[in-house]
Amino acid sequence: MRELARDRRSRRTGRLAALAVLALTPLALAGCAGFQVFGLGQSQECASWVDYLTEDRMADDADVVAVVTDVTSAGTERLMGFDANAYTVTVADAVTGDVEPGEEMRVVSTADTCAAHPYGEGDPMLGGATLRLYLVQDGDVLRTLTPFAGVVVEED
Repeated sequence: MRELARDRRSRRTGRLAALAVLALTPLALAGCAGFQVFGLGQSQECASWVDYLTEDRMADDADVVAVVTDVTSAGTERLMGFDANAYTVTVADAVTGDVEPGEEMRVVSTADTCAAHPYGEGDPMLGGATLRLYLVQDGDVLRTLTPFAGVVVEED
């Protein structure tokens, strides 16, 4: 009789341990992979970015191409689950798109949200006094094509 009770306890303990492992496995994996499960862990969006080799290819994909000056910080904008840097710029030359010289526009600098440092060695929007921007319309936001393309420093 004692052996029967011990055998039942052993099977019950084994089932409870297996159930605990099954319940906790998704949470453990979520922590490692950066996913959110049942409201726990972290959630972030990661994109695969186009590798633009030429300015012509950037221009083909851009909604707006403009030479800009007077780059000033304008807070942040939520973009792909990240607070990306936003700037106000003055259009010096409108190459393509619905912008005019002299116009001020708000531009968001697309960040690499999966990197330890979302702007790598620095935000490209701060790279020079005069910039050629290749921008896409993303909802109500004009943003640089990718974290790695969309900003070219113009020679003064």
